[in-house]
Amino acid sequence: MTRMSFLATQPVVAASNKPALDFTDGMVVVAIALQLLWAVDPFAAELWRRSFTRHLPTVLAIAATLLCVAGRVLFRPELRPELGSVVRTYRWLLLFGAFVIGGSLYARFALAIDSSFLLMGMSVILGGPVNLWLIRTSRTPATLVRSVTVAVIGVSLLGVLMNTIHFGRMLYHALEHVVLVAVAMPLIAGRKPLVRLSGAFLCILAAVAPNKITGYIVLLMVFAWVFVDDLMIRTAGDPDRIRGGLQRILGAFLGMLGILGVVFLYQATKSHLPDGNTVYRLHTYQMAIDRFLDSWLWGRAFAASAVDHFDLFVVNTSTQSLPTHSDPLDILANGGLLGAIPFVLGLLSILHAAWKMLTRNWVSGERDQGFARAQLAMYFLIMSSGLTVMAFNPVLNSASSSYVYWMCSAMMCALLSPDGQPAASSVATGSPLADEAMQRPTSVPRSRAAVRDTVRSG
Repeated sequence: MTRMSFLATQPVVAASNKPALDFTDGMVVVAIALQLLWAVDPFAAELWRRSFTRHLPTVLAIAATLLCVAGRVLFRPELRPELGSVVRTYRWLLLFGAFVIGGSLYARFALAIDSSFLLMGMSVILGGPVNLWLIRTSRTPATLVRSVTVAVIGVSLLGVLMNTIHFGRMLYHALEHVVLVAVAMPLIAGRKPLVRLSGAFLCILAAVAPNKITGYIVLLMVFAWVFVDDLMIRTAGDPDRIRGGLQRILGAFLGMLGILGVVFLYQATKSHLPDGNTVYRLHTYQMAIDRFLDSWLWGRAFAASAVDHFDLFVVNTSTQSLPTHSDPLDILANGGLLGAIPFVLGLLSILHAAWKMLTRNWVSGERDQGFARAQLAMYFLIMSSGLTVMAFNPVLNSASSSYVYWMCSAMMCALLSPDGQPAASSVATGSPLADEAMQRPTSVPRSRAAVRDTVRSG
């Protein structure tokens, strides 16, 4: 093959390993960063509480989305079929979001209820499928995902820093699943002992500074994942299968000893841990369960207030109208099985796809895990540990925290191909080429002479 014919058949790649973002994609990253700032609230400014600034990140996210959609539809019409793939990925959650929005609009305009579930439904669609479509249709999807990851880690580090300065305050309340996992990225992605030790230290500090039970649970989930992931990859790469199996058995015993150690540590320190205001929670949880039992099929169809008047005792807040502090119970009480089933199926489908991709290294034993797999593990941990946090806190009932949660689901799905399989074989093994596989290079059109030279040269 001649030199010219060889060059003519090569894919076009960016001159730089990190191509620049388009202006509209940059606006999406800025909107996501603002949502993170509003949710984590590292400076305790409580901008999410003020009427003037409460919805600023959401408005910017909608504006950036509209600009991106307009540009792609007008100048890149070949990307329209990608919408079908995104809808298939989020089909169950789209049904859930439509149900929530429909009931909330009826509550807002027909029943004059201000505190509706409208933002919960909008966040599902805007944060999840819309962001996934924007990433998959971007000219530089890997750069866009990487930029969002940097924003998540940067804001989380800022939150931990400020919470350490103001030790004991809860600056990122109900966002432990995002902050702790993000600052643990050196532990998840690193290979050098000092790098991994710094990630473990930051994760521990992020849990201790606010002193929240849910934070300690997320901390244990992160450490458990790192331990199991390292054990399975190391033993899968062992040529001696018997020795690898014995190492896994030993690892299982060490894991059980670790669980016993955690139980003993909890018993020894529970007097110094927060009680979680169990009296308040049990009362509101019982109210939600009673509502579900009264109407288990569709609940209140989300045509009701997202907060309730708490009459058991006076709480130390500006109002007695408070949320249930459990998103799963809220969904059951207000949506019944018609709301809970698509919610559960939608979450399990995307988590299962990410789980299958991550555990392929447990079979192949590939230890060269690139940044793409580390990002996938980070977003998978955010999504899975977020289920624990939302069981005891109103994550989905808050505009910014809900958007951030579903945005992380879009990042996770973006690291998978449309059918839930790896975008390339290198992604499954965690190769550094995984990022390049997302760039979707196109071949240079060849002239007839170049084709003739190629055929002659064999």
